[in-house]
Amino acid sequence: MIAEAKRDNRSAKLHFSVQDMFRLPYAEESFDVVIVSNALHIVPQPEKALAEIRRVLKDDGVLIAPTFTHAGNSFSGKVRAFFMKRVGFPLHSKWTSAEYLRFLGQNGWTVRKRAVLKASFPLTYAECVKLEV
Repeated sequence: MIAEAKRDNRSAKLHFSVQDMFRLPYAEESFDVVIVSNALHIVPQPEKALAEIRRVLKDDGVLIAPTFTHAGNSFSGKVRAFFMKRVGFPLHSKWTSAEYLRFLGQNGWTVRKRAVLKASFPLTYAECVKLEV
């Protein structure tokens, strides 16, 4: 995906890269927008990733964080989690949409826009800004 985005990029203002979300190699307040797509549910300690993203995002910046969410302990949710693990994507966080949005708020983010995209794996789209203290 990143290679394709770089190839099709028509703006000098856009930067695409794959990095360790726990140790981003950028200065504080480097970015206007950070996108972490479909990743927070598969990493241990996603709150640490959010703290690191917060560090590199400008104070008036936007975090776009869509991630797969689940229907709690439903049978279909358990089946999906089983297959995700089998293909190498263990689910460390099995949030419902409401739980995911609450998690973002508990970790210093105000959700400005949200949507749940219904699919075999529901996706919760969240557009956030830093929570003002």
